[in-house]
Amino acid sequence: MSTLQTKLAKWVEDVNMEDGNTLQLFEKITDTMFFIIKWGGIPFFIYLLIEMAK
Repeated sequence: MSTLQTKLAKWVEDVNMEDGNTLQLFEKITDTMFFIIKWGGIPFFIYLLIEMAK
């Protein structure tokens, strides 16, 4: 149980750091998600505009 508490305490300390590993991981995940939405959504939006113009 103390090992779990130690890991949890280290994780909480990492989250509270300004540039911790957890924050960098979430930053990378959100950057990837927005990249996919941007490059997948723009062509789809153009397609919708073309279809509406018909």
